[in-house]
Amino acid sequence: PTYKRSEMLLMAVNSALAQTHWNIEVIVVDDNIPNDEYSLAVQEKLKDISDERLVYVQQEKHINGAAARNWGIKTAKGKYVAFLDDDDEWMPDKIDSQLEYLKENPCCKGCSCLYTFYKNGNPIQKCPPYLNDNLLFKILSRSVQMFTSTILLDREILIQAGMFDEELVRHQDLQMLADFQATAPIAVLNEYYVKIHKDSDINRPNIRKAIEIKVIYLEKMKRHIQTFSKSEQKRVYAAHNFEIVVQAIKEKKIGLAAKYLSKIGINISAFKDVYTRYLSKKKMRQG
Repeated sequence: PTYKRSEMLLMAVNSALAQTHWNIEVIVVDDNIPNDEYSLAVQEKLKDISDERLVYVQQEKHINGAAARNWGIKTAKGKYVAFLDDDDEWMPDKIDSQLEYLKENPCCKGCSCLYTFYKNGNPIQKCPPYLNDNLLFKILSRSVQMFTSTILLDREILIQAGMFDEELVRHQDLQMLADFQATAPIAVLNEYYVKIHKDSDINRPNIRKAIEIKVIYLEKMKRHIQTFSKSEQKRVYAAHNFEIVVQAIKEKKIGLAAKYLSKIGINISAFKDVYTRYLSKKKMRQG
């Protein structure tokens, strides 16, 4: 999907077309308003690519990233679907390696991989390896970060699980991963096959909007969260409240930060989780 930023689109598209697994289709979903300046820029960038595997589709109207990805899923013809943001890159053997993993592990119906963060063309952080165990809890509690650009999923099961929730303006990736993982197992391939570029801040919400988003997302995820113990449920909610605290401090909304710290309360496990995530991010920066 691409929306209001086509500057790095060709890099993303070419990294998909350059896969060692040749039998793919690369679907670009133009999520802009039809024929506005952003849509025309996308068409201009793609016009010189003659590869027949490239498929361009334009939505009738802009809704959000979830709707754009769902449109791509419905358009796709393959057994598997992989996602790539318009400013990210795949390593050439990403798809081949994930397909081979799924072939060797037929109980798994999806496969993620590791990634490296880039800024201004330079690597700044690497995702530390992690295990497949209790992955649904890890996704909900934010103890691992899986991105849409890292995953490859069985298309039929993805549709069965509900795809991306179009009512969510953010966290659709977490929602989709949780719904899929609750339906069929996802595994992680601990190899670095994705470059995630962190140069764009487009559509990043302010703290008030972020709180609204969290409330809606957590309500939708309640059916998954309630499958865990009371203490684990508290850890899930605390993880998201800590994210609000951090953003509130960055925006100098100290009152809001204090309010959400009080929501967390005296929760030793939650604070241990935060410390573990801090160490993980520190290791990423050092890596």
